[in-house]
Amino acid sequence: MPDGNNEAQRFYQNLVDIGFEEEMISRCVLLRERGRRRELLRTLQSGRRDLLNHIHAEQQKLDYLDYLVYRLSKEEK
Repeated sequence: MPDGNNEAQRFYQNLVDIGFEEEMISRCVLLRERGRRRELLRTLQSGRRDLLNHIHAEQQKLDYLDYLVYRLSKEEK
């Protein structure tokens, strides 16, 4: 059985690896420590939505860049 302290450390490290800001990490850790699982899940789901929106915005930038490269390559031919 995993040590509770190690479990808390893994949870914290997961939040860091996700890229959450310190304020969000602190909120999640506190909710977990207080056993407020529903609120923790809502907070994590909100963070997921934010991350997904960021990914979509970055994907759009990549699409624009690919289009520019395509157009410039086509003009050279």
